Amino acid sequence: MIKSIKHFTGTQIKRDLLFKSAAKNVMELPKLDKITLNFSQKEALTNNNKLLTPLILLNLISGQKPLITKGNKSVAQFKLREGKAIGSKVTLRNNNSYHFLEQLLYWVLPQIIEEKNTMFKTNKTSINIGIEDVSLFPQLENQYDLLKNIQGLDITMNIINKTKNKKLPFYFFSSLKIPCKFQK
Repeated sequence: MIKSIKHFTGTQIKRDLLFKSAAKNVMELPKLDKITLNFSQKEALTNNNKLLTPLILLNLISGQKPLITKGNKSVAQFKLREGKAIGSKVTLRNNNSYHFLEQLLYWVLPQIIEEKNTMFKTNKTSINIGIEDVSLFPQLENQYDLLKNIQGLDITMNIINKTKNKKLPFYFFSSLKIPCKFQK
């Protein structure tokens, strides 16, 4: 199935985008660069053991070893200190990103769209999707004990856009059947 998504984005979407834009070359059209998955855990500021659950969940969802993210600045209001672990993230590229995109498009997004009438905002190079219920992923089907204190998953899909047309990312994501609206 990975070849089908990769083939679909490589042929049909590029053909449609060529007709909708004034691009002179296929290489100017946007293409998927990377997908970043991010868990931030509020309780990790007081207890580092709470960071283990997001690490395990990201490993199950993505199939890659996640990185631990740390705070850049000290903020007294949030009880955050510089260098303190606050979450975890994974960056997916190439075949791993297409594999995750297939799961997202065929399993998770249809369930989210059925529950709520949501529209995601796009900008020049990315779209951000927030998922509150992480149990929608098929890999986490039997992991109910890990899902008790999870706050949500942030998904950022970045594309490479070499043209000056600001609407092309909107056309790219909407052709993937992601409900989105253009943000100026």
